[in-house]
Amino acid sequence: MSTNPPGWYDYGPGTRRWWDGAKWTEHVQSTEDGTDAPPAGPAEAGDSSGYAGAGAPPSAPGFAGAPGYAPAGGAFTAATEPKKSKLWILWVVLGVVLLGIVIAAAVLIPILIGVFSSGGGVDEADQQAAVSAVELYDEAWREGDCDKYFEATSEAFRTGNQIADCPTFEEQSAGFASSVENYQIDVLGVSAEERTIYVDTTETYDTLFLDGEPLDTPQPIEESWQYTVIEVDGAWVVDNAFIVE
Repeated sequence: MSTNPPGWYDYGPGTRRWWDGAKWTEHVQSTEDGTDAPPAGPAEAGDSSGYAGAGAPPSAPGFAGAPGYAPAGGAFTAATEPKKSKLWILWVVLGVVLLGIVIAAAVLIPILIGVFSSGGGVDEADQQAAVSAVELYDEAWREGDCDKYFEATSEAFRTGNQIADCPTFEEQSAGFASSVENYQIDVLGVSAEERTIYVDTTETYDTLFLDGEPLDTPQPIEESWQYTVIEVDGAWVVDNAFIVE
């Protein structure tokens, strides 16, 4: 059996493939008119096979004896068949991810709602007790009531503000009460972190003094406050208070 020289050979209806002299390569082309490629030429001298160049060289691997092209489903099919899209894999992955998100949301949302509703580890009764402590603290200042002041605040708060005894508180609260009118406190929100509750308020009043000088006409004032309320010996008390800018 002879060895055919390199060249383009008919590899099926309307198709040619390159033979490198020893094996088929991956190079495949179509004939312009869609018919079989013309023969590559007469067989070399001494070729007893009678092969004249048409079809796959007899020495080509995979040749099944059918003149002109490889068997159906062989190299010709693999070389010319369009590649199948793998986009469906992406859709499957996205579907799995979305399903996971839905399941996670179904599990986590009730938990998060429960945590939010409980105020970060405190229940509604605790939150109401914290609001009551803030309201009691403001009442103490307006009324000059030392008992309410001590009931509504922690020892650390009183010491830190240097109002740790009743004479000091009564003196300062009297000055406060005589300098304001129409004092009102409105609770805007309550939040919690572990066992600490934060109460946000808006407090409005008419001040009778400005920079230590009396005013001819009271001037309205509005302030935003945040109170930090903690639990001490089973009671919720104010532990910090500051104006929010």
